[in-house]
Amino acid sequence: MKKLYTFLLALTTAVVFAQIPQGFTYQAIAFNAAGSPVANGNVSVRISILNNAVSGTNLYTETHSKTTNSKGLINLNIGQGTPVSGTFSGINWAVNSKFIKVEIDPAGGTNYTSVGTNQLMSVPYAMTASKIDVSSTGSSIGEDITESKSSNYFFTDKYDGKVYVLNSKTGLWSPQAYNVTYTNNNTTPEVISKSGNVYFTDRYDGKVYIYSARTGAWTSQAFSDGYINNNNTSPSLTTITNGSSLFIDKYDHKVYVFNYTTGTWSSQDFNIGYTNNNITPTVNASGSNFVFVDKYEHKVNVYNTKTMEWKSQEFNITYYNNNLSAPDVSSSNGNFSFADRYDRKVYVFNSKTGNWTSQQYNVGYYNNNYSTPGILWSETN
Repeated sequence: MKKLYTFLLALTTAVVFAQIPQGFTYQAIAFNAAGSPVANGNVSVRISILNNAVSGTNLYTETHSKTTNSKGLINLNIGQGTPVSGTFSGINWAVNSKFIKVEIDPAGGTNYTSVGTNQLMSVPYAMTASKIDVSSTGSSIGEDITESKSSNYFFTDKYDGKVYVLNSKTGLWSPQAYNVTYTNNNTTPEVISKSGNVYFTDRYDGKVYIYSARTGAWTSQAFSDGYINNNNTSPSLTTITNGSSLFIDKYDHKVYVFNYTTGTWSSQDFNIGYTNNNITPTVNASGSNFVFVDKYEHKVNVYNTKTMEWKSQEFNITYYNNNLSAPDVSSSNGNFSFADRYDRKVYVFNSKTGNWTSQQYNVGYYNNNYSTPGILWSETN
């Protein structure tokens, strides 16, 4: 069996203001059919970059003819081989995951055998920085950043019952069908956009649809048909600047968050007491994260975009028993804090660690003036 054992994958480094090399280094050990290293021999290697999956579209293929050392080691500069199909410079590393397929002929011919396909992780994607090139005459960082920006376009075809989005980076159109009842009523769903994302609510199918500029795909989240049955409306969508979004389903008593980074949905239950009182909890955003207080469960709930997790911190039920209120939550740069005057603790959610932490304070605050110590922020770089 022909084998190739990969043991190192590294990106060629570059100075920030220099032209970034179109390639990255790849080292491997070649084995012959007997399983022995091909020492000081000529081998042929074929490299392919695939889009989004092991079986994804082939974006680029190149070949290399190399001579191994005494240990069977070969060194390649992927991106600088002999092109077979596609162009290495044309690969959009910023859109979708990329996979590398390696094939080898240890005899140095063209009888290639696949030795594996693996996902490229973060290292090669530094080449996306090559879009900002300040080496040319008359160029500036500001100009290049502005020129590198792109806009996605969308329109609604109410006769086919579809919303179409053009991704300016990939040049591909992506349609999403909505319930034809809109067309029968001679209306269309309201479509909004922010940060390259496109959103609309299909109240007839009971779904919120989002086109993610980052993943280049549509995704949906169902909501309770109680919205339609009770007041013929749909839940409102709240968006923050980085493209993440949320909506509250008061009939299923859940808060749903769309994570812009991963293109996935996550939910957190809130107490049905809100629904019985015909209200919903108030949700606030800071940085990339969301927070809401469930005063009926006496919890502060935070969604951390980086860890894709909800983290809850209980506060003393006395808040609820006294006046049906909840502690005030303050925020800064994705972090949140509140003081529990009944347990005499200050709680802080740290977005870096993704966890809550607490510090007790002296009971004198409670006994003297029924207040809590003030919590202040000092921002760091």
